[in-house]
Amino acid sequence: MARWRAYGLGQFIHWGAYSILGGKYDGEYYKGAAEWIRVWNKVPNNVYDNLYRQFDPNQYKPEEWAAMAKQMGVKYLTFTTKHHDGFCLWPSKYSSYNISKTPYKKDVIRPLVDAYTKAGIDVYLYFSVMDWSHPDWRYDLKTKEDTLAFDRFKAFTKNQLTELLTLYPGTKGLWFDGTWDASWKKSGAFSDSLEQHLKTIRPGLIIGSRLRADEFGNRHNDANGVLMGDYEQGWERKIPKTYADVHGNDWDCVMTIPENGWGYQQKWLGHWKTSYELIEMLAQCVSLGGNLVVNFGPKGDGSFRPEEVAIANEIGNWMDINKEAIYNCEHAGWEKQDWGYYTKKEIVIKFIWSFLIFLYQEV
Repeated sequence: MARWRAYGLGQFIHWGAYSILGGKYDGEYYKGAAEWIRVWNKVPNNVYDNLYRQFDPNQYKPEEWAAMAKQMGVKYLTFTTKHHDGFCLWPSKYSSYNISKTPYKKDVIRPLVDAYTKAGIDVYLYFSVMDWSHPDWRYDLKTKEDTLAFDRFKAFTKNQLTELLTLYPGTKGLWFDGTWDASWKKSGAFSDSLEQHLKTIRPGLIIGSRLRADEFGNRHNDANGVLMGDYEQGWERKIPKTYADVHGNDWDCVMTIPENGWGYQQKWLGHWKTSYELIEMLAQCVSLGGNLVVNFGPKGDGSFRPEEVAIANEIGNWMDINKEAIYNCEHAGWEKQDWGYYTKKEIVIKFIWSFLIFLYQEV
């Protein structure tokens, strides 16, 4: 966790079958997050569920992805191995809905882990517990049949996670999602045992607060207010207002560039954040003792949109000059001023002039 606290800046990548549609179907744009387009009643399930037959990312170049992230100043990556649709970007032996059944056929995770690790960037794997493709997934457990089905689903989940840690031993942690439904909240004992099992496989594995539930169905914090996990995952597209708001927990903020889009969207709807805004968010997060993780959504062919490439480059130019005020820094304990943020590195106070600095350098 000392290494985790020192990161400062991270990268999130959402990539999957949904990237093929890019938030658009039959001439209309989906106003929600692109990776949720399967739930849009205008996309027939059988259409979405066969998108994987088109998944052939001939522009996928993990070494170039890693180089872009390194220039940006990224210290850790979180990558979507499986989103809510259940499509696996690795050749899972527990599901036929996986990368080996696509025209691409090859595992995309192994070369990604290798490329980022070689670039000095730690890799964390995103895993959605919710799985729309699995016949035993349940939103709630109302009957005996539901419970029996979900018991099978829990065994499936444990098998897939064990598989990921076995196939990709360089993984530093797991980032969970899709754990908010009643079925999982009623499975607190299992989620606790699952966390212990995963950490037995990989001592030192870092797991956030979205995996476990307690015996009362609480998530993130148990009934006593104690964080369940190694760090707080509740800061999604929002930043604490004050240091007191984090309650002494480790935390990071995962942030989209458009208003609410994680996977690739052909058209960014509404406001999309500039590098100036994201740099200020980075300074703010580190000044409050957390990390900022900026999300990118590659296209179905494996390439990034030009706007994302430009933003990564601009953040990297700023980081090249100001990285000492970001890496291995923490909350300084000084009163917030209107002109910028303070971070503390050992006994030296670093100043981040969030706006004035832009007058003296080219981003």
